[in-house]
Amino acid sequence: MGTLNKNNRLLILFRVLFNCRFYYPIYLVMFLDFGLTISEFATLNLVWAISIILLEVPSGAFADQVGRKKLVIISSVLMIFEIGILLLTPVGSGIVFWMFFFNRILSGAAEAAASGADEALAYDSIPKTNRESIWKKTMKYVMIMMSVGFILSSIIGALVYSEDFINSTLSAMGFDIIFSKNQTLKFPLYLNFITAIGTLFVALKFEENHKPSKEGNLNAIKESFSGTIKAGQWILNTPAASVLILIGLFYDSIIRVFYTVLSNIYRILKIPEWSWGFVGAVASIVGIGVAIICEKMVNKFTPSVNFGVVTFLTFLGCLAVSLAIPGWGIILLLPMFTSMRFLQYFLSHYLNKVTPSEQRATVLSFKGLSMNLAFGILTQVFGILTAKLYLTGKFDSLIDPELEAFKYCLKGWPIYFGLGCLALHIFIKIKYRKSLTKLISKNTI
Repeated sequence: MGTLNKNNRLLILFRVLFNCRFYYPIYLVMFLDFGLTISEFATLNLVWAISIILLEVPSGAFADQVGRKKLVIISSVLMIFEIGILLLTPVGSGIVFWMFFFNRILSGAAEAAASGADEALAYDSIPKTNRESIWKKTMKYVMIMMSVGFILSSIIGALVYSEDFINSTLSAMGFDIIFSKNQTLKFPLYLNFITAIGTLFVALKFEENHKPSKEGNLNAIKESFSGTIKAGQWILNTPAASVLILIGLFYDSIIRVFYTVLSNIYRILKIPEWSWGFVGAVASIVGIGVAIICEKMVNKFTPSVNFGVVTFLTFLGCLAVSLAIPGWGIILLLPMFTSMRFLQYFLSHYLNKVTPSEQRATVLSFKGLSMNLAFGILTQVFGILTAKLYLTGKFDSLIDPELEAFKYCLKGWPIYFGLGCLALHIFIKIKYRKSLTKLISKNTI
């Protein structure tokens, strides 16, 4: 990482601390153990998505007006409050839902504030003469270090969440202390509170290279919304940006739904809960190899070929999910795990190539907004279909009818993805009459 400047090194550290959460391997289970129902969990995820959607673009435009560093600092502070409110939540009490409700709003606001601003800080700090080569290295190191972070956070988070593991470890060490489940379920959150404080320290060290507006806050807010409209118009008038965002929202939505319902998929595959963190760790190790491959692919292959690889891997992942083979079927999920890494790298690389500096944070926020909107819609559609199928009573004779209804809905994933890809391809060909490679080449800044 010797060739990277200060902001690029800080971006890597910020992304790791902000995104590698210790509660991810037991995400759904943690919500339920606090006393929430599955329907409340779904509602809270919707609240989170709406919070990001409402704040994503205005925050990005605001970052372009008042400074990207300020937005990154705000996101760090929001993360501290986001985790802190869960640490104060009494398990099983009547206020659990509302505490999580405010947590989801704060979490969405933190995501929106950081989205685009952190990347714009790092990208614009690179000299134009070698910007592309250094940015490719930066994204490679981001993926590698985040993979390492996910390995550690997945294993540690799942283990400290387990009361049996904690109590047996303390007993083996000679300590006469016993923790209850209500206590250990907050252990991953304590660890995340520490990393949240770490994100604030990192955010404060960023150097602002962008020259923000010198107008007052009210004028800055007005300019932010004006910038949002202009960025939207620019995207609509820039074929490469439009196509990249369309690809991003379609692919990202189905991959993220996969990650959201992953715990239920593990149950269908009959994977024991204690091993979930290790499964995530293996996926992260594979992600390190993917990061190295991505850099080579953008140098050697065209954008059309690279996104073709993403398409193939995502379809294989959908097929594996629909088959849901118990036991060794977990290996078949590797294509879906890796497809997200490829997608993130290629989208970031190519979208930054076609976006002017003065609109970069706003356009990147548009990308985040569109993805979260598509994710929120697809999550709700999948949830409604699963609920309706469950209510038909078709699976009442089975041991876990709700899980069986969920499993049945997974069978439609390859069909949905295949038809969606076909429709997207036909739309691009008819509207722009050019390949993705030619569109990006024409609009490269």
